[in-house]
Formats: sequence, C-alpha cells, structure tokens
Amino acid sequence: MKVGVCVPCRDEVMTSFAFDFAKMVAYDVKTRCSQEGHGLMMYTMAGTLIFDQREKLVDVALSEGCDAVLFIDSDMRFPKDMVNILLSREVGIVGVNATTRRPPILPTALNLHIEDKDGNKSHWWEKIDSRGKEGIEKVTAIGFGAVLIRKEVFESIPKPWFDAPWGANGIIGEDVHFCIKAFDAGHDTYVDHELSMHIGHVGAREHRWENVEDETLKEFNNGPN
Repeated sequence: MKVGVCVPCRDEVMTSFAFDFAKMVAYDVKTRCSQEGHGLMMYTMAGTLIFDQREKLVDVALSEGCDAVLFIDSDMRFPKDMVNILLSREVGIVGVNATTRRPPILPTALNLHIEDKDGNKSHWWEKIDSRGKEGIEKVTAIGFGAVLIRKEVFESIPKPWFDAPWGANGIIGEDVHFCIKAFDAGHDTYVDHELSMHIGHVGAREHRWENVEDETLKEFNNGPN
C-alpha cells in the first residue's frame, strides 16, 4: 500500500518531528518497501488555513496514486513503526489520541453526547482517556495530529472534505468536521489507545499522558450544569 504522508505547517517544522520522520522513513524502507506497490510519498504545504492545506494535500496524494493518507502535524513526536501500526488496524479512519500542547494538558479524542430533557436538546463533548486501554475504540472525532485515512473514505465523501464552520459554541475544527462528515457517509472513526501512549505534542515543552491532570479531565467531562 502506498501511503501519502501529508504535513500541513506554517513556515517551519520542529527539529524533533524531522528526526522522528527520518526514522519512520528508514523503518518503512526496511519493512514495507521491499514489496511492490508499497512505500511512502511525502507532501507538505505551508500556510495558515489548515482546512485548505489538508484539502489540497489530499488532492495531490490521491492524484499520484496513494492508497491512504497519513496526516502528521509538524509539531508531533511519534514512533518509527507508526505507519505499520495504523495500517494493521484495517479500518478506514484511525488516529492517535494526542494530548494538547499547552496546559491544561488534555486529550484530543472526543465523544459527542446529546441529551433531550423535556423537549430541550443539549449536547456536550467528552474527552476520551486512553490510559490503561488496549487496541482501538470507536469515537465521534479525533484530532488530526496523526491520523491514517484510506482512499475509499475520501472517495465516498463529497468535497470539500475539510472546512471550519461555525457551531453553537464557536468554530468547529476541520478535523472534527471531517469525522462528522465521514460518519454521515458511513465511516466510523477510531482512536488507537496503545499507540497514543507513544505520541508527544511539542509546545513550549513536550507534553505526554503523564501530564494530564485527572481533576481537570473530570471537570471537563461533567457535561452541562
């Protein structure tokens, strides 16, 4: 399987990201590229409109024969075998539950809860805790810090694939918007809990799961008052 690695960025990438990417490419050459039709293609685009960058990167990757797209943000840390792990899950959309890069450190995978009380509907988002979990889990949406999306998902969703529309509480991120649009087209989104434990998000410092504060997570997930 040919995977298009798409990296939207501003005008630079983190040194640690470049180091991890080099190791990932070397590992892929050793483990997959010996098989005909397999390998990685690299695509990047500088800019500030992330939804437009993602749209154009996927267009190019698919036009050049990629069977799947792996988005990796330019401020992520990841293991060298990430491609193999995500491909082994054999689902249309699977990614990591990265933490935020600024305090309070919280997970980015989400489940949407909708409540109907006396005819009044309300909704709230639950942030998913990956600690102590194995395998993959179906969720409403994930952040796109590192996510693998197979070609058939894009082929079944009308364009534009990515947008950042206004919601009841402000702008909806292009990653959450995509997951909801994919769900409407019959595609579930999965988070890989085990891989998530090996993912870093570089801010002023590198944040990982040990930085998540239980009380802050519990407070966030309490829902509407």
